[in-house]
Amino acid sequence: MASTGINNGTLTALYIFVANVPTKVAHLTSTGFSVNMNTRSVTTKDSAGWESILEGSKSWEMSASGFFAEDSAGVGYEELFDYWNTRGKVLVAFTSAVNGDKRYKGLGYITSLSRTAPTEDSETFDVTIQGTSTITKYTVS
Repeated sequence: MASTGINNGTLTALYIFVANVPTKVAHLTSTGFSVNMNTRSVTTKDSAGWESILEGSKSWEMSASGFFAEDSAGVGYEELFDYWNTRGKVLVAFTSAVNGDKRYKGLGYITSLSRTAPTEDSETFDVTIQGTSTITKYTVS
């Protein structure tokens, strides 16, 4: 049954498809998904000084932050680094695992990956995946 009411953000995570199986990125503390649309100017001398625009290309991006662990089971920082290092496309999803919830899935490149190790504090990482194709929305089943 799909989630109801205001979603608890803890349920939603970033998944990387490994051998076509969605695998949750380990130890996440935050995830993000954004879609954008560029515009193209169609302003003319008849626009009375107001900018006029039409639609342009669309793009999407997924991001996540988490704790670094050397022994992450599944997908952790080291696996993300390997994907980044090979410059390969990754199939990713922004979703919960709750049946009936919506999932957003697409191919993208890891465009940013950082790791921070503060003194006497937990190590963290941040990753950004920029889409290179359409984003698909479907229902978790």
